[in-house]
Amino acid sequence: MLKIDKIKLLQATMLTTTLLVTTGCVFGSIGGQNKVAPETQEIIPQPIPQKTTEIKIAPVAAVATPSLNAIVPECTDDINSPSSCNKGLVSPQELKPKLVTPTGGEVHKLRSFQGKNITIVERSNGYIFPELKNKVVILEMFGKNCSHCIKEMPIMNKLHRKYRGKLEIIALQVEGEMSSMQAQALIRRHKIQYPVISGKTATNLQFHVQNTYGWTGILPFIMVIKNGVTEFTYRGQVSYKEINRDIRSIIK
Repeated sequence: MLKIDKIKLLQATMLTTTLLVTTGCVFGSIGGQNKVAPETQEIIPQPIPQKTTEIKIAPVAAVATPSLNAIVPECTDDINSPSSCNKGLVSPQELKPKLVTPTGGEVHKLRSFQGKNITIVERSNGYIFPELKNKVVILEMFGKNCSHCIKEMPIMNKLHRKYRGKLEIIALQVEGEMSSMQAQALIRRHKIQYPVISGKTATNLQFHVQNTYGWTGILPFIMVIKNGVTEFTYRGQVSYKEINRDIRSIIK
């Protein structure tokens, strides 16, 4: 009986060794340590678990950027807000030497961008235009970038055509300096048929207008003058209907 048991034990041992060799099974330990094969005692390195940290990226805050389609407000008529429609007042330091008549009125010798000589003589209640006798004169202060002034140009052109021979328009560009080339481009673009004068050459005239008529620099500013007397003044943009009605009342 004992001999049979030894034979069975020997067979069991041989079977176990065969299984280990063919299957590659090893004995290991808990905790992820190195594992050792019983037969060879060879250390088989095992990968060490890596601890990973999840990185959370905060969302980037949206940065407000101006829209390309943003509407830029038109020039304001507020006297306290500098804009293309408010040139401000002429200071005494900007005045040039005066040419005065025996009666005390200053004489303004001006020349338009179109090459026309224009003389304007001051009176207490208006202006005389020696080259424009027997004509009603519109004296306008405007700005090259003033939207209200640009909108008013077709009205001035229409009046100039309608009352040809009876009415003349003189426009002073008073919103900053404008070169002759810029002026010619403006005249062509808006088909201006009346004289346009640089405001830089007429600072004394502007000073007289603001002191006599209370002009504050708001553009456009228009005076309608007949026989040396200022009949009508308009602060800001005026409609064709209104100014045509007033002109018709003084033109025969």
